[in-house]
Amino acid sequence: MSAQWWGRQGIRLILVTVLGAVALGAAAYAAKPVELDRCGYVTATYGRSAVYPWRVSCSAARKVITASDNPRAHVIDFGPGWDGGAVRIHGVYWVCTGQMGFYNCGYPYRPRKVNGEQGYRGPFTKDVEYQTCSAAEPAGSGCPRTVTFTQP
Repeated sequence: MSAQWWGRQGIRLILVTVLGAVALGAAAYAAKPVELDRCGYVTATYGRSAVYPWRVSCSAARKVITASDNPRAHVIDFGPGWDGGAVRIHGVYWVCTGQMGFYNCGYPYRPRKVNGEQGYRGPFTKDVEYQTCSAAEPAGSGCPRTVTFTQP
């Protein structure tokens, strides 16, 4: 084989290595915890909830929360062991999960089967965290000004 062929293969190997490193760096960056500031309140599933948007405006976050509570919204239920489901909100599916006063909706929904059951995989490019104020600790303290968000 010629030196020219080996030269092209070497360039391809370098490009693949660099692209792989960039992808790993982006994944590591996305997985870092982020402090989200409360931008307001909305009446949600179990009462008054504080809204903490990530890469979404406060107004859009309120609309996502309200739409996720719509009983007529199309939902793809997740299998046993998964909380929540994929909810069709304004024409696209968001993963909406939570329990005991702590909820979130993340976009986009990326389907994933686990042990034959429907689930999802991350990361999200947009997220709305919301917390029922009566569930905040210590009891009676209301909703905190910030919460920590970590990618799934």
